[in-house]
Amino acid sequence: MKRTMQIAVFMAAFAAAATLAAAEQKIAFINMEKVFDEYYKTKEANAQFKARGEDIDVKRKDLLSKARAAKTEFDKLNAEFKDKSLNENAREKKKEDAEQKLDELKEAEEKLMEFDKIAKKEIADQMRQMQQQIVGEIRGVIQTYSIENKIDIVLDNAGKTVNNVECVMYFDWSAYITAQI
Repeated sequence: MKRTMQIAVFMAAFAAAATLAAAEQKIAFINMEKVFDEYYKTKEANAQFKARGEDIDVKRKDLLSKARAAKTEFDKLNAEFKDKSLNENAREKKKEDAEQKLDELKEAEEKLMEFDKIAKKEIADQMRQMQQQIVGEIRGVIQTYSIENKIDIVLDNAGKTVNNVECVMYFDWSAYITAQI
């Protein structure tokens, strides 16, 4: 019984201390989406990705043009091969040419698909890396600001739950630090 009483007193003291510590914490809120989008390095990176996308489009259009030209030539040779007015030797030659052009067409289509796959992966990797770097820099600014202003916790109010509902339902706007960051 005495041991139970000691545990109860200890638990009550611990709960009181935890409540007191929680009451002393200073909490701030930030809209990370807004901070990230308005950060000058994000804007620079977006401009670079746009230019990179335009370069990729030029190369892709060239590959697409080659594939279309091969398809047009194949269709022409295939139609000529089926032309009954040509003698057997000429039709056989057209058939061989059509088969060769079909191989070229398949190769051009494979190059196009491979190019698309590699370009998408490179862009996605570069974007992820850029985002991590920028978010790291923003976190550093937030940490410095928080230390200088004795803020214990900074929460992002831009986030959404799985149900697409805001994570933070209410906060005091005096604790909003987005503009300061």
